[in-house]
Parts: sequence; C-alpha cells; structure tokens
Amino acid sequence: MTAPLPASTPTPPTAIDSERALLGAILVNNDALDRARDHVQAQDFVDELHRAIFEAMCMRRDSGEAIDFHLMTAVLGNADLGGMTVGTYLGKLAGSATTVSGAPSYARLIAQAARMRKVLETAQAAVGAMTAGSVHNPAEFAAWMIEALDGVASAGLSESAKRVTLGQGVASVMTRVDQARQGKGTVGVTYGVPRLDIATLGMRPGQFIVLAGRPAMGKTTVAIHIALSAARRSGAVGLMSLEMGAEELSERVLAATAYSPRDPDPITYRAIAEARGLSNEATARLHEAKYACADTPLWIEQQPGLTLSQIAARTRQMKLKAERQGIPFAALIIDHIGLIRPSKRYSGNRVQEVTEISSGLKGLAKELGIPVVGLCQLNREVEKRPDKRPLLSDLRDSGSIEQDADVVLGLFRESYYLEHKVGRTDEEDIRLLGCQNELEIEILKQRSGPTIRITCFCDVACNVLAEAVR
Repeated sequence: MTAPLPASTPTPPTAIDSERALLGAILVNNDALDRARDHVQAQDFVDELHRAIFEAMCMRRDSGEAIDFHLMTAVLGNADLGGMTVGTYLGKLAGSATTVSGAPSYARLIAQAARMRKVLETAQAAVGAMTAGSVHNPAEFAAWMIEALDGVASAGLSESAKRVTLGQGVASVMTRVDQARQGKGTVGVTYGVPRLDIATLGMRPGQFIVLAGRPAMGKTTVAIHIALSAARRSGAVGLMSLEMGAEELSERVLAATAYSPRDPDPITYRAIAEARGLSNEATARLHEAKYACADTPLWIEQQPGLTLSQIAARTRQMKLKAERQGIPFAALIIDHIGLIRPSKRYSGNRVQEVTEISSGLKGLAKELGIPVVGLCQLNREVEKRPDKRPLLSDLRDSGSIEQDADVVLGLFRESYYLEHKVGRTDEEDIRLLGCQNELEIEILKQRSGPTIRITCFCDVACNVLAEAVR
C-alpha cells in the first residue's frame, strides 16, 4: 500500500553549521579552501550570503591573493547580517572554524545536503505536476526526473576522474605492475580475442573504442562476442542496443552459446527466431545455453533514440547497480553511434552533432573509469575502391570520432563482397570457399601500441567469433 503524502511541506535539509565551520576554517587558514573545493561548489551553500562569501574566496584564491578579514569586510559591507556588525559576524565564523584536515568532511556534508534538497525539489515538482493534472505523458516526465536526479545518483560513484598527483599516479601504475608479476589482476577488460588482447592490452579504463565497418561486416557479431567475453570474465557489461530489441539480441547470444565447432548443422539465430524445425537435440542445447546465460551480468538497454545524456544517466545507474552487487562494471557497448539522438544545440549540423556525441562518449569513459565501445558505420567511399578494407578516413560524418577514439578497429569480410560479385571467376570461387568464415579485425588506430591485422573465424549466421588457428 502506498504511504500517504505528508500533510505539510517538509523543511529542506540544510547544513548551516557546517557552512559556517568551513568558511571560518578558510578564514583562519586559506589551505582549507584547496581541501574543500574537491567536494563542494558555491551553489551547494543554502545560505545566499555564505554562497557569496565562498565565491569571493575562490576568486581571491585563484588570483593568488590572500583571503583575509579585509576581503570579507568588502564582501559583507552592505549585507544584512541580522543586526550584527561585520566584525562580529566574521568573529562568529572564525569561532565556528573547523581544522584544515576537517575541511573535506564539512564540505561533503554541505554537498550532501545540497543533493538532498535537489531530490526533495524534484519530488515536490513531480507531486505538484501530477496532482495539478499538467502531466499528459508520464514517460516523458519520468525521463525529466531521471535526468534531473542524475547528478545526485552519480555523486555516489567512484571518483575515477579526480585530480591526482604524479606520485599517486606512478604508485598506482607500480601497484598494477607488481600485481601482474604475481599473476594477480589484469591490465584491461578482455575482447575475447587473444591476439587482440595482447596487441592492445585489452580494453583499458577510460578508453573510447570504435568498432567500424560497412553494413554486413559483422559489427554486431563482434560486439556481442566482446560483451559476452567481458561479462563472463571481467564483470557487468552494459549494452545500449539502439537498433535491435533485447529478444533479437538474445537470439544471437543463444546461437553463439549453443554453438559447437563439431556440429555439422549448427543452430543459427534465424532458426531460433523461426522457432520451427528445431530437433529435440537442438532444443535441449538451447535450454543448456539458456541456463549458461542466466547469471551472465550482461544488461541490455533496448530503448531506441536515446540522447547522450540519457545514455550517461543509465550507464551511471548500471555502475551503481554493479557496485551494490559487489562486482566491477567492466564496459559499456553502444550499437551504434549513428543512432544516438543528438541534442538541439547543433540542430541540422551533422558534423557538430557527431563531434558532441564522440567527445561526450570519451568524457563518459574517463568519468566512470570504464572502456566505452561504440559501433560506427563507414561511409560509402569504401565501395568505390578495389580494396574495400576500411581506412580511418572512412569514418562517417566527422573527423572527431577518429580524434576522440583511443582505439579504432576496422572490420572486413572479403566473403561478403565475393558472394555479391556478379560474374565471379573460377579463381574467385576458390577464394570464396577459403575465406567463407573469415573476418579481419584491423587496428586502424591505437594511441600506445601496434596497428596490426588479425584474422578470425566468424560464423555470422550463428553469431560466433574466434581467433583463427594459423
């Protein structure tokens, strides 16, 4: 049963005492401001006067000048101090001061109260709009609420994008090196292709990785293989499927999981979709595959037309969910970049829209400390060349994808072009037989590693990818 709404409007949470203690600490020792700014901003202060004081303190500190009583006297000169003189008010702040070491704790209390007020304001706005009957589309209003509260939700995430000293950075690297030498830990999340993992050191935290290819080159096949490999070995994986529904993707996952290289008649995902003509043995294998997939932490978001901000909000929710379950959030995969709905900021300018999206995805990877994999279509220039293997210049709509990406992987299946070629020669028929189940993954760009070409076994009909044995 739904709890009744309170009869009176609740009082917004505040941290006035903490605000006074923090401002007093900054007055006494300016170093307290440097400790506090990692956790609190001026808009987090509920008292307008305290907000103005903190802004003035930040401006003074940034200009390299001292924060002292003379500054505060200038700031408070015409302010209403409730009958107190400026000197008395400043003395009260100084008397409430915490220590420099305690400044971060008080700053966090102020920020926490600000986030609680944001939750309360959003809830009150929702109650008001619903009871006034001004909401005609609950889904749109709920989306607004989710976006409004996204900053509150993301505040609980690990601080992967925080500033660190060089000493902290190199210490973190050496800890990872020592763990690797002892056989503990890994560099990056696995792609599920050993040679690719060796060449790239896996999908590393903060990387924006682009999986590029023309239609029918196997982008979704490779993406699902990466998602399954990462979810089984490294932690939870989010899959934003802006094109296919969850059932269609699940058909492909079942086909891949039930696949056996010894089976002369493997189960295709089309056969699963048709759900007719499957033998008892095939059905039993599909049930085994279902049980094998049951506990795999691969989370599919199937709503089409998501904006970048909606993708970011839902990814943060996934990461929080993973942390609550005690597992890492390993990676985010987006199928595909071209279907992300752009904001209205650059409406009609496709180059700027794609630039905003690619830089946003790179920013999301850095913020959450996870690899973000985006599938990307190549432009039609590929089809005009005799050699149709992808180049970096083939990336669609904007050079910003090439610029923002840490790794770009180009996909190519020669068999697709041979199958569709009119008037094939005998030599081409022989070549087609030899490359029927081959897919090339070429590292077109890598900020810190080789650019090589890897040939894989790929049965597109069964959504199976494996490194080819040479």
